[in-house]
Amino acid sequence: MSLKDEFIYESVQDTETITQYLKALVEGFERKQIAFNTNEKKIVLQPNNLIELEIKAKRGDGKNKLNLKFSWKDAPFNQSDHKSLEIHS
Repeated sequence: MSLKDEFIYESVQDTETITQYLKALVEGFERKQIAFNTNEKKIVLQPNNLIELEIKAKRGDGKNKLNLKFSWKDAPFNQSDHKSLEIHS
């Protein structure tokens, strides 16, 4: 039997706050521990060295969307197959 724990948070934030969240994620990946918490819920994730990355970007009809998805297993992946990606600002 598996134990599942889920954390969901949705809100509207300004770009400065989003930048702070992204910086906290970077620090968490560097430290290999990312904690998310609100008044109701808390979860701590411990990313390992190999992480699956998925990026989706859409634009149309006055609406823009960017999805970042990171996933990993508690036991590291056994493969090093990856594609090259460049991100520019």
